Amino acid sequence: MTTAIVRPATRNDLDRLEAMIAHVDPGMLTMPASREAMAARIERSLAAFARGSAPPQNECYFLVMEEEGELLGTASIFTNLGVERPFYSYRISRDAKVSPELGVKVELDLLFLVNDYHGDSELGTLFIERKARGGGRGRLLSFARLMLIAADPIRFGTKAMAEIRGFTDPDGRSPFWDAVGSKFFHMEYRKADSLSARDHRFIADLMPRYPIYVSLLSDEARSVIARPHPDAEPAYAMLKAQGLRYNDVVDIFDAGPTVEAFIDHIDTVRETIRMAAADFVKGPRPSMGLAANPRLGSFAVTQFVAEDDPAAILARIGVGAGDEVAVYRLKASRP
Repeated sequence: MTTAIVRPATRNDLDRLEAMIAHVDPGMLTMPASREAMAARIERSLAAFARGSAPPQNECYFLVMEEEGELLGTASIFTNLGVERPFYSYRISRDAKVSPELGVKVELDLLFLVNDYHGDSELGTLFIERKARGGGRGRLLSFARLMLIAADPIRFGTKAMAEIRGFTDPDGRSPFWDAVGSKFFHMEYRKADSLSARDHRFIADLMPRYPIYVSLLSDEARSVIARPHPDAEPAYAMLKAQGLRYNDVVDIFDAGPTVEAFIDHIDTVRETIRMAAADFVKGPRPSMGLAANPRLGSFAVTQFVAEDDPAAILARIGVGAGDEVAVYRLKASRP
């Protein structure tokens, strides 16, 4: 099992994060695409971690995964969605039409453009270097965001959501975009998705204001609605195992599924316990789990098995003898 830790990004990480940008798939639009944007993301995150405990503002908590001095991945939480600028999605609704005279009943799915997320938190920017995949690192990085929420839930509103990357072909083409968005935006999928990461106003200006009948789309476009990209399926499975659910909401560009849950229904948030460091050392400890330093100024997460040296576990995350440690028990059946 990996000895990696997940911690807040710092200014000292900028060079290594800039190098990581070149390895990120263009479809991940929540990852900063330049050194300047990455530096701004780090500053925004440092300010968020430095703020006292209070209800969410428009913030980003930016985490990195580090092992033996090497950065291997990133993850983020964005708070207060839809408050300062709209956060658009398609909601799928079903409409039933009945003709008693003809004895015909037809059920049709429609796509409604909605701005339903207000004050919620988004789980995003989950990226792991290909060479580092395996060994539980993906789970550690994904769940570290939930351990952060568990450390101070008031910062993150009442609900968390995540947009799962939708299906695209090996050339990066989105069948859903070709059938829907391209008819209104007159630009390629990746350009439109990239623009949306900076400003959502053009979506309201150009997207149709009336619902779209799914049955009018091509078979190929219909087949990818709520279908995750193969590379996103592990993350999708992990979030569903944590209690986040698909609720008939999809991304407006690639129709990837959106999952959501009330924060106090998320397994990691609900089941994480705090204990004195001395009690963690004395045991018993879970057969497999996550351990976190819950102080936001020193936040860090690692994973362990019961046979690991407890003092070494605590040292990795900067928990001292008189401190508390947050512990979440992992089940082997979880992805």
